Amino acid sequence: MVKFFALALLFSSAALAAGPTTRPTTRPSSDSDVDWLLGQSKKPTITKHSDPPASQPSPFAPAKDPDVRDGTVTLSNGEKIHGHLSHTREKPVRVWIESQKEYRDIPFKLITSFSANATNEYDEKEWHFKESGSDIKEFTGKSYPVREMTYTLTLVNGQTVAGGVVEPIYLERREGPYTFSLLKRDKGNVGQTLKQLVYVTRIEFDDAKPASGNPKSESPDKSETTVKSETRNPKSEPNPNSK
Repeated sequence: MVKFFALALLFSSAALAAGPTTRPTTRPSSDSDVDWLLGQSKKPTITKHSDPPASQPSPFAPAKDPDVRDGTVTLSNGEKIHGHLSHTREKPVRVWIESQKEYRDIPFKLITSFSANATNEYDEKEWHFKESGSDIKEFTGKSYPVREMTYTLTLVNGQTVAGGVVEPIYLERREGPYTFSLLKRDKGNVGQTLKQLVYVTRIEFDDAKPASGNPKSESPDKSETTVKSETRNPKSEPNPNSK
């Protein structure tokens, strides 16, 4: 009996000394690591884009010119053309006042009408130098018409400004664009007559009416319109009867 208990005690001690026969190959992650991974799985990265506008302005669309106005151009042959009238963008109409030897700049939007005044008309004889380097003129026997002009501008306040003008006027209508030239000196083609040299006699705007009462022949505020001692070489403009 004593041997039996001694033998049982020996086996129990050996089992406790041996311990478990297997160990886990990996150690489980800590709770904080698991929580971080779960958080990433629940929060996917999303890039939010704003909704595109229903329509976008075209970069090629021309900007609207605020100085475009409806009006009528009357020609010396009696023809009247109505349409959208404009001038050189963001430029005033420049008038040469011969008596004062100065230019005056008039904003296009302040003008109610242009009226032409033919100061001189004649036929110029065509000629050329007889030979290169010579100062001897040789006439061909042909001629071309010449017309010298001034224009009277009536303003919205009833004032008028008269003088030489060298400016283009553009007219747009369904049939197509036109360009009319207001010139101080206009000349036609060889063989053409003065009557055939068509020019602008009057321009009237639909949206502007002069002030009531007698118009005054004086300049607008000089602080805005006068440009003194300025030289300007006007470029040649196309014939006003070319369409």
